[in-house]
Amino acid sequence: MKKEEIISYWSNFFADLLVGTFKKLLLFGLIGFILGLTGLFTMDHFVMEELEWSTWIVSTALVLSFGWYTGFGVLYGLIACIIQTSSKKITEALAGLHDLLDLLTHGVVEKIPRFNKNIPRNQLEDTFDGIGKNFLEQLKLKRGITAFLSRILFGTILKVIKFFFLDNVVEELSKKESAITSSDIEHAVRRVGVEMVTAPILEKFLYLQIFNFILFTLSFAVPIGILLLF
Repeated sequence: MKKEEIISYWSNFFADLLVGTFKKLLLFGLIGFILGLTGLFTMDHFVMEELEWSTWIVSTALVLSFGWYTGFGVLYGLIACIIQTSSKKITEALAGLHDLLDLLTHGVVEKIPRFNKNIPRNQLEDTFDGIGKNFLEQLKLKRGITAFLSRILFGTILKVIKFFFLDNVVEELSKKESAITSSDIEHAVRRVGVEMVTAPILEKFLYLQIFNFILFTLSFAVPIGILLLF
């Protein structure tokens, strides 16, 4: 992937990260609210009418149940959104990390032609940080809270990549005694990139979503269960 394509990829990633997440939060919150109203209607139609309680008791129970159902509906809707969005964004980030690591590694090697084990670690860190900062400027993130949060996130991503670069890629590249070629960099990044695969983490998001749904179902059953006890 060319540098321009990598810049475009991460620019689109951050553009969708916060704005897209905000829209999804509203959507999932609205869905949770509607499900809450559905639960309230179900309780009123199939349970409350059978109890033959006085009007004020029924009204009080419905008001409390409204707060319960809509509150938990929105809460679990937002949690579901966070889990789904996190899983999606981690997958997207992983797809771009390999190319970004490759790009940054090429940049460091170009800055330090005679690449060997004796290069001070702090020199490598400064060079890597400088290239990462330059790449961040090329993303041309606009000012504002969205750009501020995006910069913080991208800074974290760069620190993670720097860890892989300094402790893994450099070790791979240092094994070669002759001059470092583009092919050597690609092979080193490819081997290190295997360690970035987080399939087990992505699987845990699925488990979290299932657990969230179970809690959602149990919380919706509580008011009906209490009423049935009477």
